[in-house]
Amino acid sequence: MSKSTQKGKVGTEQYSNKIFQTLACLDEPTRKRFSKYLRSPYFVQSKPLLTLCESLSREIEKGNSGFNRQKIWEKLFPETSYDDVNFRKCCSDLLKHTKDFMAFELLIDHPGRKSIGTLEFVVEHKVEPLYKNSLREAKEASDEPQYRSLNHFKSRYTIERHYFTMMDYGVRVDTRANLEEISNNLDLFYWIEKLKICSSALSQQRTGNQQYDIKFGSDIISFLSNFNLDEIPELAIYYYSFLTLKENDNVEHYYKLRKLLDQYGKLIPQKDAIELIDAALHYCTGKMNKGSLEFHQEFFDLFEDALKKEVFFVKGELAVWRFNNMIAAALRLGKIEWAEKFTRTYYVYLPQETRENTYSFNLARVYRFQGKYEMVLELLQNVDYKDIGYNLISKMMMLITYYELQEFDTLLSFTESFKTFLTRHKNIPPQRRQGYLNLIKYTRKLIRLNQHDKAAVAKLRDEISLGRAGIINHEWLLEKLR
Repeated sequence: MSKSTQKGKVGTEQYSNKIFQTLACLDEPTRKRFSKYLRSPYFVQSKPLLTLCESLSREIEKGNSGFNRQKIWEKLFPETSYDDVNFRKCCSDLLKHTKDFMAFELLIDHPGRKSIGTLEFVVEHKVEPLYKNSLREAKEASDEPQYRSLNHFKSRYTIERHYFTMMDYGVRVDTRANLEEISNNLDLFYWIEKLKICSSALSQQRTGNQQYDIKFGSDIISFLSNFNLDEIPELAIYYYSFLTLKENDNVEHYYKLRKLLDQYGKLIPQKDAIELIDAALHYCTGKMNKGSLEFHQEFFDLFEDALKKEVFFVKGELAVWRFNNMIAAALRLGKIEWAEKFTRTYYVYLPQETRENTYSFNLARVYRFQGKYEMVLELLQNVDYKDIGYNLISKMMMLITYYELQEFDTLLSFTESFKTFLTRHKNIPPQRRQGYLNLIKYTRKLIRLNQHDKAAVAKLRDEISLGRAGIINHEWLLEKLR
């Protein structure tokens, strides 16, 4: 907008700014609570801000991507011509109150933070009649008797720190202070947080090109190797999670982690539980990629247990990639009926926008293992191929289906188009592309193979077995040769 339009009329075009985009990120119940917040004279002393909030919220609820500034202004100041500087100030003020409201919501929804905030106020302002009461409430709010999360140790450190100040231990030399309690809780919080950071750093170093210099990481690991971890499972679980990543040839680290996850999985805060279980699943995947059949079952059992404990349901939804991975794990183990039941039962928890696509894709995978090849082709016609992962796996299933239906002319034509697809799409990782190209190559050899020539069959089987790490779905090729 030019400076000449700062006062008077503005255009009718849809306009969007930071406050509008911020309010659009909040769900409707939260926006309604924010309106109540703005009605309180303690927090806000400007009626136009409430009008602005409710006007913008109505535009969001209509599904609009922006708003008309002139119309909004007329609701705020009906008898005044549009003033862009004033309008921007109103938007800026509302954004500031939105941030304050977010902090307020977080405080109200978290009893531990609220009680610690009260304790801090009581200590800072020396409200002595509330010393004992606020201290007790803060400890009760942070108490986690069965499993103490990272926040527990952080909260207890803060509480003990306030207690130290409350009792004037800093100037009283004749009384034993709570310094050990302060130190112990600080240590546990620091060690656990450090282990989490070290794990993230090591993971990113291995999967990307990032390098990190994490101070004291190796010193803490060395120290904890001689520490009695049995007494503090909350520390042990992160210690073994890190070691599964660092020393992945030592399977004992994984089994110790798995035992702790079995015992405490349902008690760990969901976000932490997801991170820890994903670390264990990642370890299993690494072993599976090296040909360990034992860890196929481990992956499935770990995932199924997390599913039963509802760890992976975030706001009532199950991520598409988790859904796909679980079905793949079941099919690898021959649990075909389980995979079909899972597909039909749990697809309702998938995000609405991808639900039908994911359902059709995975039911086709199940039908492929059931030998219902005509139904596989029918379902794959309903899959949206915008996702490159779906596209590749769907094409692999179509290749297998044409072979199983003995439609060899169609199959040979299809392999040509599949090969062209792999060559044209540069965003496919090179190793993955080569894996599919090898599948095409050996499928063609399979078609031309004289199955009565035992020497030729043995030669092709040995060739595929030797290079199986670089061939997508080599198991199917070897199965056909058997």
